[in-house]
Amino acid sequence: MNKKTTYSRDRSKPFDDSDIDYSTIDKMTDEEVHKAALEDPDAQPQTEEELKQFKPINPKPEGNSNG
Repeated sequence: MNKKTTYSRDRSKPFDDSDIDYSTIDKMTDEEVHKAALEDPDAQPQTEEELKQFKPINPKPEGNSNG
């Protein structure tokens, strides 16, 4: 049996990023950010094979009650 996991976000609770210091990332080049991601086992970029498994979604626009 294949078990599919889905995730949803509770939009009534805004994302709190007040504890994130973006100034360090802002000073880094794209290459440095990518290298740092590769060095972090919890933040590995997706492989091309993994990306092929994703399915596109079309979220409903916010404020649209027609469907």
